Amino acid sequence: EKLAAVSFAVAAASMALIASSSSTTLKFLAMNLFEMTVGMYWPIMGTLKGAIDPESMRAAIYNIYRIPLNFIVLFSLLTDIKPSHAFALNALMLTTATVLMIVLMKRREKNGMTSHSEAPQKADPDTPLLESEEKV
Repeated sequence: EKLAAVSFAVAAASMALIASSSSTTLKFLAMNLFEMTVGMYWPIMGTLKGAIDPESMRAAIYNIYRIPLNFIVLFSLLTDIKPSHAFALNALMLTTATVLMIVLMKRREKNGMTSHSEAPQKADPDTPLLESEEKV
């Protein structure tokens, strides 16, 4: 979760740099940095979705995830937006994703459901579950 927040923040910063810089070299380096965060996105989100989404509802939830994506794609196709404005909007959306990821982290920490929490330990078969329980 922390890695996701950092990745989103770095991606937002690189998009903002692309949108605001006039240096071609700086834009190229920022785009490479963004591509690195894209490479990190898929494993991070796969892990988070697996930990957060219940198995029985996964398909429905993934379809709901696609609705905002479709609106964003339609907006970009139906408007005549300048590339610098498109990169600025991407930076804004990535900043929003960073904030929402931090909110999710805080809520999961509050509920004791962090992704880095330890798995429950297996019970020792020689240890009685209750004090009154004796080995037979």
